Amino acid sequence: MLKRLLILFFIISIYQVAFAQSIYKKFTPQQMQEDLDTMVKFLEDTHPNPYYRYSKAQFHKDVQSVKNNIHQDLTLLDFYFLAEQLLAKLDDGHTDFHIVEDYDEINPIVLPYTFKLSDKAPYLICQGPYASFKTKIPRDAAIISINDIPAQKIVNDVINLNTGENRAFRADYGSSRFYFYLEALYKANGTYKIKYAHQSTTKTVTVKGVRQQDVEKGKTTSSVNTVNNYSLTILDKEKTAIIAFKNFDWEGYTTFADSAFTLIKQKGIQHLVINLIDNGGGDSDVGDDLLQYLLNQPFKQYEKVYVKNSILLKERLKVHRKDKPLDSADLAILNKPNGIIDTIQYADIPIKPNSLRFDGDVYLLVNLQTYSSAADFAQCFKHYHRGMIIGEETGGLIKSYGDIVPVQLPHTRLDMTISSALYDNIGAEENDWHGVVPDIAVPANRALQQTMDIIRRKGNTSSY
Repeated sequence: MLKRLLILFFIISIYQVAFAQSIYKKFTPQQMQEDLDTMVKFLEDTHPNPYYRYSKAQFHKDVQSVKNNIHQDLTLLDFYFLAEQLLAKLDDGHTDFHIVEDYDEINPIVLPYTFKLSDKAPYLICQGPYASFKTKIPRDAAIISINDIPAQKIVNDVINLNTGENRAFRADYGSSRFYFYLEALYKANGTYKIKYAHQSTTKTVTVKGVRQQDVEKGKTTSSVNTVNNYSLTILDKEKTAIIAFKNFDWEGYTTFADSAFTLIKQKGIQHLVINLIDNGGGDSDVGDDLLQYLLNQPFKQYEKVYVKNSILLKERLKVHRKDKPLDSADLAILNKPNGIIDTIQYADIPIKPNSLRFDGDVYLLVNLQTYSSAADFAQCFKHYHRGMIIGEETGGLIKSYGDIVPVQLPHTRLDMTISSALYDNIGAEENDWHGVVPDIAVPANRALQQTMDIIRRKGNTSSY
């Protein structure tokens, strides 16, 4: 089952270039007001319960307030900021507007540093410059302000402009697109006066931005990135293997899993660490396959799912079946009345014969950015008591909305995704609106070291 892909492959790529050129196009108040009305209709027609945390009456009041305050033509970017703050109130990370990818097409100016945003003090921490850039700001410096805007206000603004189930996740998620807010929201124009505190001293520096294409994105002088989605590290002395997953993508997975678990068996590995830190999810079928290497009993990641039938869901089905004949199941969905919610119970997945199944100790590393299908995997791992979970509570909830459908607003053509289903993970109770809680709670940057300390104290023994 394909579930909740964060990489939005549903969005039709042919619009991207033209859309990127139009992010500064202006729209009339009437066009934007009508798009906000359409947004509400799409939400209520498609989402099983968009108001599960935020009341319908208050949301409608908020929408009307925004509409009432649009008095002049605005750019698409400015309209995005108005509309996104509305969706953010709903606490559903899969129901969202999408503009950053198109913003990147214009080769924007970026502040060439990586920052960590938090909903608690210190709110903004510098993690280092992009590769090949000399630093003016020490690593781990606490940012006090940027262009005289206090760090706390910056982070609160970012939280209010990101969708997600909790404030901590939304702050952390905003870290990956911080440059976007500095330029598109605050209009920094490539000049950043940064006041920071480090080792009992306070200093102010001015940093100039660079064009995005001139930097090696996603890499800092103090970080190590793997090229592929999956990597294996063997620590022979500790009889330990570390598998790192960046996302649950089938590309390269089958070959990697077979070769990795073959080597793990050949090496007599007794401890396996699976690192899902910063894994945003993907295809839950990948998680099902990985669990075949770890579990020795039938299992399932989901207890049940509630699917709302809607025009948009049916349109997505038609797009997926383009140039293919519709089967009886497809026709049954297309013929169902819109607005009906179906409840689907999941059956256990049988265990397949697998000579590479690992029966040693397993440790799972998670953090706030362990989301969607990666969090679902973590909950399944926990429910079946397969091993120890170390790190931070996952950003992905064990009871959450997903299975996105795409749509564009009629006037602005702003891309939007809407959850069409509610998933109850295995072991989730009615009011379990929380992430997977680790057995040992430590900051993400200490999770691997904490795990290795446990393994070294325990010695080379297994207990599964």
